[in-house]
Amino acid sequence: MKNWERYNPIGKEEKLAVSRVLDSGCLSAFIGGWCDDFEGGDEVKAFESEIASYFNVKHAITFNSLTSGLIAAVGAIGIEPGDEVIVSPWTMSATATAIIIWGGIPVFADIEPEYYGLDPKSVKERITNKTKAIIVTDIFGHGSMLEELKTISNNHGIRLIEDVAQAPGVKYKNKFCGNWGDIGGFSLNYHKHIHTGEGGFCITDDGDLALKMKMIRNHAEASIVNSPITDLVNMVGYNFRMGEMEAAIGREQLKKLPQLLRENIKKANFINDILKEEEDFKIASIECDSDHAFYVLPIILRKNPEKREAWLSELERISVPGLFSGYVNVHRLPMYENKIAFGKNYPWCFSENELKYGVGTCLVAEELKDHSFVGLLVSMFNLSEDDCRWLAETMVDAWRELQ
Repeated sequence: MKNWERYNPIGKEEKLAVSRVLDSGCLSAFIGGWCDDFEGGDEVKAFESEIASYFNVKHAITFNSLTSGLIAAVGAIGIEPGDEVIVSPWTMSATATAIIIWGGIPVFADIEPEYYGLDPKSVKERITNKTKAIIVTDIFGHGSMLEELKTISNNHGIRLIEDVAQAPGVKYKNKFCGNWGDIGGFSLNYHKHIHTGEGGFCITDDGDLALKMKMIRNHAEASIVNSPITDLVNMVGYNFRMGEMEAAIGREQLKKLPQLLRENIKKANFINDILKEEEDFKIASIECDSDHAFYVLPIILRKNPEKREAWLSELERISVPGLFSGYVNVHRLPMYENKIAFGKNYPWCFSENELKYGVGTCLVAEELKDHSFVGLLVSMFNLSEDDCRWLAETMVDAWRELQ
């Protein structure tokens, strides 16, 4: 059995940054009211400034997680009870529950089979007069047909939010993922390309949205007095604030992002170069003028998908790391299939009196989940060139032995 070293981007720079904060004695400087400390301490403010500069946007807002950031983003665009927001079934559950927090209704559109993001055709089919926004997830590390989705959002006068948790620093058609939507959200959770343990941030060029997200982050209803906010819709706040130590770590991690991405892409490309020689495998597609962060290296079994589980069991037995079958279909989680969140008679529908959650809603996502998709978490391990070669060749050999 091989021993696999866990990916760890934390080094001496982050240790020095944490020591700097500890020496200062200021672990957080937020106050939940409209005052000089409304926006937090020096490290938080510096981190936000550096994020904005890196992504070439006007505003960056840090949070204690991207879950919090998505809740704030949905609140900032003014989603109210009964509003519909189109979202992907292939995403973290928080992307959809951020809609429910404000009383909105998640409407799941299907994914397309090349990049596994929202299918623009399916999105168009889901739009109604109640649709107020689209949340697109740049899944596995590749932008998700963002140009088409941006056109749809513009044509229908609805907002576009990007969940960029798996694609930080990646460009889609020479433009950063996160810059296509009205708001882009990024994760700093411990298993992402860069991390602060827990944390996240959002970016936007819209000053009004930025201020509203800052309000929601920091007890909005308490901070509203004397603030410049006049639109009080969704000015209910939380404690979604990032601490000074996390911000200090984030500042060092952001500096490392380009190099860490290059290293991960190199690993993935080496593995893909071997896997693509097996005609039964379909490896990741990458759109022209776009990048792929390979948070997950996606594989489709072109033949004999019924042997998927036996193949993965054998690979697990011989200690091939980071493989999983299918991907979460959020629309098939119990709360949606059983309609717990909305009651059995909630009146939104695609056709009269027909609710659309559960099996049969998103056919591409369901087929890939149930039959032919396999993911490889190359980003989770430090892999040498020899490790990559062994891993890929072992996957191919084990598959051929089953045929």
